[in-house]
Amino acid sequence: MKTAKILVISVILISFLPGCRWYIFNRQKYEQEALAVFERAEENYKKGTYTDAVEECSRIIINYPRSQLVDDAYYLASLSFAKEKDWTHAVGAAQKLEKEYPKSPLVAKSRIILAEGYEHLKLYPQALTAYIEVYLSTNNTVERSKAETRAKNLLGREKDYNVLTDLYKKFSDTEAAEWLLYFLASKAYEVEDFERSERYFAELRQRFPHSPYIDMIGGREISSAVLKGEFFLGLLLPLTGSFSEFGNKVKQGVELAHKLEGKNTIYIEVYDTHSDPGEAAKGIQHLISRGAKAIIGPLTSAEVNATAKIAGQAGLTMISPTSTDPNLLYLNNCLFQLNSYAEEEAREIARFAVRKDYMNFGILYPQTEQGKNLADVFATTVKAEGGKVLYSRQLSDTVVNMKQTFLEIRHKGAQAIFLPFDHHQLLSVVPQIAYYRMKVAMLGIDDFADREILRRGGTPFEGVWFAATPGKLASDLALNSFFNQYRRVYEGQPDWAVTLGYDAYMFLYEALSEGKNLSLCEAMRMLDDRRGLLGRLLYLTDPDNPAIRIYTIYKNEIKEIK
Repeated sequence: MKTAKILVISVILISFLPGCRWYIFNRQKYEQEALAVFERAEENYKKGTYTDAVEECSRIIINYPRSQLVDDAYYLASLSFAKEKDWTHAVGAAQKLEKEYPKSPLVAKSRIILAEGYEHLKLYPQALTAYIEVYLSTNNTVERSKAETRAKNLLGREKDYNVLTDLYKKFSDTEAAEWLLYFLASKAYEVEDFERSERYFAELRQRFPHSPYIDMIGGREISSAVLKGEFFLGLLLPLTGSFSEFGNKVKQGVELAHKLEGKNTIYIEVYDTHSDPGEAAKGIQHLISRGAKAIIGPLTSAEVNATAKIAGQAGLTMISPTSTDPNLLYLNNCLFQLNSYAEEEAREIARFAVRKDYMNFGILYPQTEQGKNLADVFATTVKAEGGKVLYSRQLSDTVVNMKQTFLEIRHKGAQAIFLPFDHHQLLSVVPQIAYYRMKVAMLGIDDFADREILRRGGTPFEGVWFAATPGKLASDLALNSFFNQYRRVYEGQPDWAVTLGYDAYMFLYEALSEGKNLSLCEAMRMLDDRRGLLGRLLYLTDPDNPAIRIYTIYKNEIKEIK
């Protein structure tokens, strides 16, 4: 009786559903027709006629909606759209597949297309989610590797901190949490949320102790703890006494850098050495008792000599912006000097010129103590190499005196002339050499690398030889930014002592931010670029290697002479 009722109900349903009735009784034929269409779609896809493949897939979806091949049709259509770079329709087909056939094994395969489509459509949060899901679900090693690479690339570019936070909540219990923790901590560090950054880095270490990302954390883990305002920087400078002019200028440079970078994270205390080594020794003891972790200063070799060992015993990192005696570095492994490399450049260009068989030299230098010092360094080196300096003249800024000087020297017989001027002065001096038809090779230091000279210099500068470090040639943007900031705050032009003070602070700040070791001393040694705006960082293992090279100006471009 029960069986009879079921048969009656079935007959009634079939009578009301003619399409369904036809499908049930003609299922084999129905699927064969759908298969024939799908095979044509596959053939077109293999031939690269993707538009035809999409048309055949659409025919299956519309004409054979009950076929077992509809999910295959959606998947093949999404593949075809992707080949055509039609990412909107590729995403649409993949989404339709997942919505209509959530249990289809093709859903997992379509997610890589979905992820790529989202990325091309600049829907980066959706793309990240899809890539991570592919990484976690696929058994295809190629797709898994691709998904991992693309996900990490997008994570590195993601600017919205909330997106990273949401992703971590979603995937916190998966293996993808390893990279999400690293990128979350890095982003928190970038926006100076040091407390949260420190927490994420600590969780990464705890949950994934063998992660390669641990080696990439660098000094950010140190700094996320240190830069919360707990870092104490001491300045040991001669603010009174015979060297007070330099001490106050270095202090000015440090304060400018502090305003720009570390005013909310680093506490500074200044101690006046009165230009006296004994007072400097008292000062270092005072700053140590106050909790200083690093010292900028002292400035003179005598003061450094009185304080370096005391700082070393206390484990302090010390950076002296102006002391020049490299033997001081032996007093403390964590003592750094920050010197201009102009003197080394003057020596190197002199040696180079003599090696090129130039034996008779002239020197013109500006009315500054630095200019006279560089002229003397060049002359001494030339003589030591076997050459001869025929004249060394200070060049006046006045037109009349400048003319008189050029008239006096143009027939002196010099083969090459050394010009240790800054780039503004070079724009005036070099054209005068051409005007008075002085047939000499022009020699100089890194000021010839200035972009203004390349823009405005022209023919008079063609063929000049100059010595410089590669770092000085990279960009003048940082230097211009510093000058603009200085003028905005203090007005006027910063001199070399101000610039070295600025460099000293920025080196320390960079070491705190990018160090590779829990020791600030080691972080300083491992800085990728040890060249500041004016000075280069010297320490015990490398006190005499400025890596100076020789360059020329050829067709208004800087070319290195090998």
